[in-house]
Amino acid sequence: MLKRGFYLWRLVWTPLAFAALGVGGVVLALTAIPAATLFVRDEQARNRRAQSIIRESFRLYLWFLQAIGILKLEVIGGDQIQACRGTLVIANHPTLIDIVILMALLPDAKCVGKRQLWRNPMLRMVVRAAGYIRNDHEPEILLEKCRESLQAGYNLIIFPEGTRSVPGQTLRFQRGFAHIAIASGADLRLVLITCEPVTLVKGRSYYKIPDSPPHFRIEVGEQINAASYMDRKGNSRSLRARHLVSYVESNYSRRLNHV
Repeated sequence: MLKRGFYLWRLVWTPLAFAALGVGGVVLALTAIPAATLFVRDEQARNRRAQSIIRESFRLYLWFLQAIGILKLEVIGGDQIQACRGTLVIANHPTLIDIVILMALLPDAKCVGKRQLWRNPMLRMVVRAAGYIRNDHEPEILLEKCRESLQAGYNLIIFPEGTRSVPGQTLRFQRGFAHIAIASGADLRLVLITCEPVTLVKGRSYYKIPDSPPHFRIEVGEQINAASYMDRKGNSRSLRARHLVSYVESNYSRRLNHV
């Protein structure tokens, strides 16, 4: 009976929690971020101030979700990710809130976002103030913007799959992150995200909750020195990127098989 009551509690609170995420974004866009950045002329300082507000808001949000029993969160190697500077943070993408978790953990974080965010009348102020990067730039322009951000000391979050994973299917990574790493010389930090029981996955509505609270496990793994791929003379950037993607794919496949 108690278990059934807790399930109903989560069933009611889950849609409310996601509504709160949307409302919170609007509140940040209309109040906190404009107030904190309005008179800041330096673009880098403005970006970092907005990113700090977003990070603390996501940290508070995740604390709230855990406090009401919506989910459990375990972070392994949190000190390593908090120490990242100018790092390309690579993660698999099993659930809808992966970006929320990573941005709550990672300081000075930027991401590459869909162009729809810049068209949203409420959220475009947030993504502009935070200095996020649109994904609809020409490839070389996108590459250069990512390189500039990394060299300025920002951390850049990339989901190499390009979209959420489909449970049970083999991971297939796009090469964009590898081109960014080779062009910028930024190190890569590999982060593994797992969720058990599965929820918020592609093709499943967020309100279809599992019988027990999902346990999110964030495991900060290997750091890869991009210079080792930059220095492979005689190989084109495309070939070096292909080697890097192959290594990272095999790393994730091996780790997921041992979860």
